[in-house]
Amino acid sequence: MKQKREIPIHGTINDQIFEEVRDSFRRNFKEGWEKAGASFCAIHRGKVIVDLWGGYADRECVKEWKEDTISTIFSCTKSCTAICFAMLVDRGLCEYLDKVTKYWPEFGQNGKQDITIEMVLSHTAGLPFFPGVRFTEEELVDNNKLSEIIEKAKPIYAPGTRTAYHALTFGWITDQIFRRVDPLHRTVGQFFREEIATKHYIDIHIGECSSEENRLARLFKCPPTLVSREVAYDRSILKLARYFYNPRGYFMSARRNLSLYGTDFTMFNNSDLRAVGQPAVNGVGSARAMAQLHQLVLDGTLLSRETFEKIKYPHNMTAFDHSIGELQNKEHGFTYFKSPAKTWQFGHPGVGGQMVRADVDNDLVVAYLTNGMKTAGCEDHIFTFNRLQRKVYQCLGRIPKFELPPVEEEKEKEKQEL
Repeated sequence: MKQKREIPIHGTINDQIFEEVRDSFRRNFKEGWEKAGASFCAIHRGKVIVDLWGGYADRECVKEWKEDTISTIFSCTKSCTAICFAMLVDRGLCEYLDKVTKYWPEFGQNGKQDITIEMVLSHTAGLPFFPGVRFTEEELVDNNKLSEIIEKAKPIYAPGTRTAYHALTFGWITDQIFRRVDPLHRTVGQFFREEIATKHYIDIHIGECSSEENRLARLFKCPPTLVSREVAYDRSILKLARYFYNPRGYFMSARRNLSLYGTDFTMFNNSDLRAVGQPAVNGVGSARAMAQLHQLVLDGTLLSRETFEKIKYPHNMTAFDHSIGELQNKEHGFTYFKSPAKTWQFGHPGVGGQMVRADVDNDLVVAYLTNGMKTAGCEDHIFTFNRLQRKVYQCLGRIPKFELPPVEEEKEKEKQEL
């Protein structure tokens, strides 16, 4: 009988009270929820309390996920971009409510004259995709061509009247705005590297990362058996699928803008596509780095208190997202969530299951990455992340003087046999 290979699990916890988190991380693999590799990090009050990694960066050649492995963070990149914009606001270079045309007059064509920076960041600009556009590599790396395409674009719906996730266009539009606001005319990726990554040793890269290729995890599609288990765990995934996979819907229309590169998100295994600095979807990094980045926001390193007050909580009512198919809180480039303790978190999810969340009230950041793509892949529908996050909050709730409302036991207990 062929002996089953033991899945490698590594990392540290800073107190035995978090041993249950490590056990949950291990169970994600043992029970078959993780089909490749993953990493998870939690920082509480500025200290790393959990830092775990395991499985395979490339399961086909049995290459283990190591401490320095990085992976595509997908739309968690949007949270990085949101932080960069907050830094521009903090420096007095722009305001969220400024019209884009203040910095980019040509943008105001075809009914876009009243679109604000905040509308772009909060996915209400009416530009969730560019009809008829299938970007070539030459266009993606040419800022002049990109600018011209965006300038000629006509809103799909009246700007400011609805929320519809700008999955890809968010990156192309914000990058061109950013170049015009920044005095040095840097892209988001260049600004992030010079102002954040290099100065604060944050292992996240937006754009050119050829020197990091040997550390990069390979993405794998979600197998049908796991799709079935995820749907059994959370039936609302079926509703979301009607929006995500509707050929006439906003999300599928957006994906066609990159259809020359492939038809599913494993297209980001293509190093040429990763090299393009698309600040909506193609950042690469580690869970540890994502957690460290958001900790720099919580502790005041990157933003003044005045600017932090503007972004730490959502200010508007929850809105239905017509691209994703459920109620969401999106502002300033972030997505806002409710934690297991019912406190607000800011950050962003990424397709396939990626996640980063910062809990202001509890001074806690949690981040999760996986190269084994999940079919749900967003918000509160990711079994593996939910299991880990809940366990962190449960463990913290047992620490004296750390008061949390009771955190409900995980759904996993009644679903783990699925």
